[in-house]
Amino acid sequence: MAIRPSPPVRASFAFLFAAALAGCAGQSGSYPSLAPRPIEQVSLAEPSRPTPPAAVADPAAVQRYAPLIDRARKADVDFRRVLEEERAALARGRGAGEGSDAWLAAQVALSRIETARGPVAKALADLDGARSGLDPQTDTGAMVAIEQAFDQVQQISAAEDAALAEATTGSR
Repeated sequence: MAIRPSPPVRASFAFLFAAALAGCAGQSGSYPSLAPRPIEQVSLAEPSRPTPPAAVADPAAVQRYAPLIDRARKADVDFRRVLEEERAALARGRGAGEGSDAWLAAQVALSRIETARGPVAKALADLDGARSGLDPQTDTGAMVAIEQAFDQVQQISAAEDAALAEATTGSR
């Protein structure tokens, strides 16, 4: 046998159910808009900044690094002289048996040439050390000057590398 609620109880259940549903449906028109809010329209992109003026080399720094460049240029002249003096010994040693007189003379010549390259390498090392001691954010004029000096000495060093490679391989 199934228990059936009496009609007044059913009516009260229906009334409670209707009242509960009525609470879910509020007044129309009071819902928030789904349109973007003003804060959602603000761009978060990085603002464009004007390009900083080109840095100019500090004249005092240029004067400070000029002796290193001059020293490298003079050392390059000495390197070229030693290279020409030893070119014949290098040519005789090329292809000579290891331990032979020609091979030993070529090794001594190569040592003299490498020693002649020392002052340019020292100038590069001095400039690199000075460059690492500067703050690129605050010492812009000095940084430009040292970069220019470093580039000049590095070009001298690269030219010496090429000359030595040409002399040791025998191609001209």
